[in-house]
Amino acid sequence: MIEVSHIKKKYGKKQILTDISFQVECGECVAVVGKNGCGKSTLLQIMAGILRADGGSIRYFGQDTGKDKKAFRKYCGYVPQDNPLMEELTVKDNLKLWGAGKNTSCEEVIRQFQLGEILSMPVEKLSGGMKRRLSIACALLEWPPILLLDEPTTALDIYYQENVRQWMRQYRKMNGIIVMTTHEEKEILEADRCLVMHEGKMLELDGDAIDMGKIRGYIAGA
Repeated sequence: MIEVSHIKKKYGKKQILTDISFQVECGECVAVVGKNGCGKSTLLQIMAGILRADGGSIRYFGQDTGKDKKAFRKYCGYVPQDNPLMEELTVKDNLKLWGAGKNTSCEEVIRQFQLGEILSMPVEKLSGGMKRRLSIACALLEWPPILLLDEPTTALDIYYQENVRQWMRQYRKMNGIIVMTTHEEKEILEADRCLVMHEGKMLELDGDAIDMGKIRGYIAGA
């Protein structure tokens, strides 16, 4: 379970996150939406332990991440918008770097994301879509109970977008938690809940109330 309570973040004089609170249960997927620059990526970076919040707290399965920084690594897999991979290394070496050497599910992750034929290729020679698939695979290597995905299907073609969405459904069936930022309508509509960010604050819609017309209205002038 995720408990985000009263998170605040400021860059200089600009308040990015004012008072963000929400909870996510096991098996749930929550979509975070809003205009570019509204703080979606900042929120995920704080939840992943990359950035420090100016106020508030985050608990993963009751464990206060403010008191134990190891909780981020223990509970979270994180896929940022920007490419986190080591470009000069091969696909296989990137998987090893992210923990595949001590993970028995490595072969399954390679199969699911169809990486077998490119294991020996340097990352710098991969397409944007291939890099995205590899980034998600790396985040899964230790099979964390929480996945934080910043625009998970960016740069993917239609086939691999659906492939990733199918995998996300499977992950949720296994009681995994997904918090993702997205602009993709299909991903928003598949989520259990939608969190609309506007001017540092958040409006929450449950699955039955997710209506793209309303969401666009909230984003434009909430």
